[in-house]
Formats: sequence, structure tokens, C-alpha cells
Amino acid sequence: MSVITNILTELAFMVWDIYWGLALGFILSSLIRAFVSTESISARLGKDSIAALGLSTLFGAISSSCSYAAASMARTLMIKGSTWSNAVAFMVASTNLVFEIFIVIVSLLGWAFFGGEVIGGLFFIIISAILISRFFPSKVKEEAKENIAASEGKTSDDPHAHHHMETKSSCCQHDMKMDKKDDHADKSNLFSKLKTASGHYYMDVTMVGKDILIGLVVASILMVLVPDAFWKGLFLTGNSSLPHFVVLSWNAIVGIVIAIFAFVCSVGNIVMAAVLWKGGISFGGVIAFILSDLVTIPMLMVFRKYYGNKTMWYLLGILVVSIFATSLFLDYSFAALHWIPKSSASGMQMATEHFEWNYQTWLNLFFIPVSVIYFYWGRKSMK
Repeated sequence: MSVITNILTELAFMVWDIYWGLALGFILSSLIRAFVSTESISARLGKDSIAALGLSTLFGAISSSCSYAAASMARTLMIKGSTWSNAVAFMVASTNLVFEIFIVIVSLLGWAFFGGEVIGGLFFIIISAILISRFFPSKVKEEAKENIAASEGKTSDDPHAHHHMETKSSCCQHDMKMDKKDDHADKSNLFSKLKTASGHYYMDVTMVGKDILIGLVVASILMVLVPDAFWKGLFLTGNSSLPHFVVLSWNAIVGIVIAIFAFVCSVGNIVMAAVLWKGGISFGGVIAFILSDLVTIPMLMVFRKYYGNKTMWYLLGILVVSIFATSLFLDYSFAALHWIPKSSASGMQMATEHFEWNYQTWLNLFFIPVSVIYFYWGRKSMK
């Protein structure tokens, strides 16, 4: 019984730690999406250029943080003429360079990881764009186009089909309608824009809320049940018999593999990453784990359904190599700059150090009612 109590206690404290930041991030994201037109942006992604890649990254950063919604939108961009590099850049930015993830990273892991996420995300986009331009065969691209054409318009292709299909499919359909409404609405009507923003907020929370909850529950269980010795052995913590490069490479690979089989995406990954950091994984390994939300098994099934088997395998290979390279780049560059936190144990505080009457308490007291009201306003606006 004490084990269950400890798990529930850790869960409650983690929810308290991230709630205000999560609410603020989702609210900011919804406002930006409502006030920034996406129609003019999406029309400029048909060429592989630095400008187009930057625009794709910006477009992704102001979009939803749900991995499956990002895959759905990337497919839509492909249908409208986007290149593969720009579509992948959009997905990476949409799942790793958004407000809610940044705020939770700072809350749970600290500013060094915020820098790692931003620099790593941009490095990841650049590396993947280079690899796609060099190693993505024309035959595979043609197969992907044929699959896109064959599946266009089929509701069965919704990326959320693996998990509560009807609910999440409805959210994605509403998302597209809301985006179209954004592009044609009267920009001078502030109330209309705010109402549209609340709809985006409702959809985002509905789509990723369960993933976040799963991440919190799993993280709480791991914190209580898995001993430190296991994590230290897995991550080769303190191992001096192996070359440092080997240890860092192993941590990057382990981070990617855990993410692939964890089935957790979006902000839920950040909570899990905090547990891994506390367990002793390398700095780059943490970022590798976070960036790998695009190569989880459910996401790979989405890629296969959208683009075909060959494209799925090529995307997996390119994304994994890009994540691995990003992890090592961050480990060495941040170490050279002395930016890596000295103690991983400070990444996730223990429960006894929580619930103090400080700024976090005031922020939660403000954002809890505001987020609930905003959520129900958004749900009403969707009807």
C-alpha cells in the first residue's frame, strides 16, 4: 500500500510542478495559431532552400505539439507541394520547438536543457534536411506520392487511428476547419480570434492530454520502483573502462530505443526524460530521448500508412541518424562551453521538497481556473 501511496504522491507533485507551465504554453500556442495566418506560409514550402526550411520550422513552432497531428499536417503540406525536407522540419519543430514543451523543460530539467532542446532541435532539422537531400531515393519519393494519392480523402488514414480513433480523428478534422477559418476570418474581430484560439486550445489538450497523463504515471512508477543501481548500470554511469565516446554513443542509442518503445509523445516525453536524467543518462541522451517522439512505434505505423513501407524505413533511418548525431553534438559542444549541469540528481526534485508557498503556487492558483474556463469555452466554440 505504501508503494501505491508513494506513486500517487509523486504523480501529484509532478502535476503541480508542470501545470501552470503547461497551461501557459498551450494558451500561448493557441493564441499564436489563431492570430497568425498559415495559408501564406504553407504556399512557400515547395523548394529546398534555407528560407523555406526556416519557414517550415517557424510554421511548426506555432502549431500543435501533438506528434500525430504534426504527421497529419505534414502529409497535408506534402499534398500541397511541400518538399520532404520542409515537411520533416515542420514535424520536428511542431513536436520539439513549441512553448508548452519549453516551459515544462525549464520547470523539470532547467535552462541548460532548454538551450539543448532549441539548439538540438535546429541542428536536428538541418542534419535531417541534408540527409534527405542526399540519401532519399527518387523511387522512394515516388512510392510515397502514390500512397499519398491513394489514401487522400480516406478517413481511415487519420493518424490517431491507433488510439481512440473516433475522438482524435474528430479533433484533427476540427483542427483543419479551424485553420481554414483562421485564414479567412475578419482579422479585426478580436473576440472571434480569441474564440478560435480557445478552440485550438481545446483540441490540443484533447489530443495530447492522455499522452501527458501516461507519461506522468509511467514516470511516477519508474521513480518509485526502479532502483538507482539499475539506471546507473544501464547508462554506464561512472564507467571509466570504456572510451568517453562509446559511453556517450551508448546513452544516445539507449535514449532513442527507450523512446521508440515508450509509446509516449509530446510533453509526456519531458517528464520521462527527467526520470532518465535523474537515473544518470548523459545530457545528449536526454535530448535524444525527447527528439525521438517522431520514431515511436505508433508514429512509424502512421508513416507506413501514409507513405508506404519503404518510405517508413528510410524516414526511420534518417531520423535516427539525425537524432544520434544531434545527441553527440550537444554532448561535446555543451561540455566544451561548460553548459552541462554537474549533477543529474538535481533534474527531478523529490516529493518532500515540493508544495512550498512560492511563485509556482500563485501561478497554479491563477492558471488552474483560467485553463478550465478556457477549455470549456473552446469546447463550446467547436460545436
